[in-house]
Amino acid sequence: MSGVALVVIRNALFGLGGRLAIKALAFAFSVWVVRRLGQEAYGLYATALAYVAAFAVLSDWGLAPYLVREIARDRRQAWELLPEAIGLRFLLATGTIGLILGVARWNGQPAVLLIGIALASLTLILYAVQGPLEAALQGLRRLDLVSAAGVVQQILFVGLGTGALLAGMGFYGLIGASLIGLGAALGVTAGAARAMGLVRIRAPRWRTWPLLLRAGLPFGLIGLAVNLSYKVDTILLSLWWPPGIVGWYSAAYNLIFSIAILSNAINVALYPSMAALTDPVALGPVIRRALGYLWALSIPFAVGGWILADRLIPALYGPAFVPSIPAFRVLMGVVPLMFLSEYLGYVILVRDREWVAARSLILSTAFNVTANLILIPRYGLMAAAWITVLTELLLVGQYAVLLHIVREAFWDPNRFGKPLLAAATMGVTLWMGQGLPLPALVAVGGLTYGLALWGLGVMGPAEWRLLGQALRRAPTLREVG
Repeated sequence: MSGVALVVIRNALFGLGGRLAIKALAFAFSVWVVRRLGQEAYGLYATALAYVAAFAVLSDWGLAPYLVREIARDRRQAWELLPEAIGLRFLLATGTIGLILGVARWNGQPAVLLIGIALASLTLILYAVQGPLEAALQGLRRLDLVSAAGVVQQILFVGLGTGALLAGMGFYGLIGASLIGLGAALGVTAGAARAMGLVRIRAPRWRTWPLLLRAGLPFGLIGLAVNLSYKVDTILLSLWWPPGIVGWYSAAYNLIFSIAILSNAINVALYPSMAALTDPVALGPVIRRALGYLWALSIPFAVGGWILADRLIPALYGPAFVPSIPAFRVLMGVVPLMFLSEYLGYVILVRDREWVAARSLILSTAFNVTANLILIPRYGLMAAAWITVLTELLLVGQYAVLLHIVREAFWDPNRFGKPLLAAATMGVTLWMGQGLPLPALVAVGGLTYGLALWGLGVMGPAEWRLLGQALRRAPTLREVG
């Protein structure tokens, strides 16, 4: 097993372990938040966050993924790029906050929501420092440190957010708790970066900013397109439909993003390792294997979520959110597509074809925004759900056309056909066991899928050996360089 593969697997395990711990806590907390706030107040909270998320990439300008790639290739770039990136992001964050508030006022949002948007926008100031430092740690493949900062952030957010809601501070209190948690994570990240010798205080070289803006532009367009695709539906729903309907849709969508954290942890680990691997011949097997694993990991969520939706939603959020079940069933179809599209986007980036990725995302986002503008006023959250699925399908289709290796992988029955058959077997088991308690049914479904994968030969000795080697020893950067 190559040193690169071991670093990738170990990073994925560190990232996935930390992010799973964070997400398990965040998921339980978000369920309680939805129940505590109710669909209307939660709709306002989700809308405030959507406004900030939709435009947040303008405060980053694509600098974070650019830093990850360049530092992964040459760690000395951290000392050269960090001061410029932090100074530039402060300036961009200030302008982005003004833009967000201006758009919200132009859309005629009520004062209660404008205040929430203004509070949430302050996160951009903190991320002006946190973002570049975290990108540097990712580029050096220190996912353990990134995960540690995330755990601190989430623990504080949950603890302070719980106190704020119990004290009757509403979603304003939640946003305040989020700001404090992010500030603590910044302290952890800054301390780790300083200990590694990454922080060298000096005045930014202003003349380099235009070059940095130009380098980050395609990455920024990619981020803007992604954020708009994921958030514009919530914003448009808030313009034509009551907050309660926005809350139903956001609650369903929140579960999708809870699942997507699995692929994000893997892709965050893969990206710097693939960026450091410049040999296209060696990169090919990594791509094919990763696509197969992501598909095998995602397809049971889509099948199981569709079958169990009518029991899962009331169990998590209560009977008031039953109207979100049809939208949730549709949105489950986007899970495998999101797993694949995020990874394929990173594959294009490590091949230095960021403008190709940007064009693909701009096209799919243009479809998303146009379709939502036309259909949401009439069909509401169901239109938003179907358009989300079609947007991801369009994006994956474009990547398949652009990357020959992807088309080959999609026709591999071992990597794609067998997991689909295993998921179908699991689906039949879930359908037949509807009388079981929900936790037991989920456990039976997971066991059935795992046994089916093993029986079909998808998970064999090679995968267990790879995992065991990654756990036993972490190769050094010299070994993989």
